[in-house]
Amino acid sequence: MEQFDKKVANVKEKIEKHIFHPYLRQFIIPPSIDEDKLTILISIIEELELSPLEKDALVQAIMFMNVALDTHEDVSNTLLDNNSMQIRQLTVLAGDYYSGLYYKYLSGIGDIKLIKRLSEGVKNINEHKVSIYHNDHEDLESIMNSTKVIEFSLIEKLTSHFGITDWDEITSNFLLIKRLIKEIMEYKQTKSSVVLNAIERLTLNNHSVPCLNNKEQELIHVCERHLEKAKKLMIHEINKVPQKNHLLEQRMIKMIQNHFPLEKSFVKEG
Repeated sequence: MEQFDKKVANVKEKIEKHIFHPYLRQFIIPPSIDEDKLTILISIIEELELSPLEKDALVQAIMFMNVALDTHEDVSNTLLDNNSMQIRQLTVLAGDYYSGLYYKYLSGIGDIKLIKRLSEGVKNINEHKVSIYHNDHEDLESIMNSTKVIEFSLIEKLTSHFGITDWDEITSNFLLIKRLIKEIMEYKQTKSSVVLNAIERLTLNNHSVPCLNNKEQELIHVCERHLEKAKKLMIHEINKVPQKNHLLEQRMIKMIQNHFPLEKSFVKEG
């Protein structure tokens, strides 16, 4: 387990050397690396019959694309004023730079079918981001599905390409829980978040969805209901996934214990 932890730290350090570009750091905040996604990717890719160099390149490529997608999304959330225009432009360039690293590392593997699959994943993510921002949803389930696609599509394309789908249920729900917790925290702090704003717009535009009387509390309650659903699905799978590593399992259990305190004893016994 210690060796796996070192592997995660080593790959993270390699990625950081690229994304913490000295010039960009003068003007924009360096993007954060999602250690949970990195851990999931390494766990999955370690099972593949690839050379160590190919495994390393594949992990880094997918993480670069995750960073690129997050960076480009940040541009949409930056105010258009004279002071921020340069920052917006540099943020766009940074996202393009990270995308370039993705293609550079992925091309070294030479698997054309995999490249096409991952391109489909990128397309899915962008389409579902647009659908959330522009209110193209008829019900709450579709909003949650779009959120899950945004968080999991690249990994799903990877596992489907190599036929390793045992991870899909647990990791997709884990990443959905993580995203919804982030959305709730952001909403509590700023009274705004991408997912909760989409839920609010749905209630205003769709008469089949009950109107919100106490908006803030009810929006949070909606997310918490879907958190609970995803949590149950994740717990159901946590002891079934073959060859899962201790680091990821403990991260999942810790998330449940921190955000679902009544489940502490259940998780330990389960």
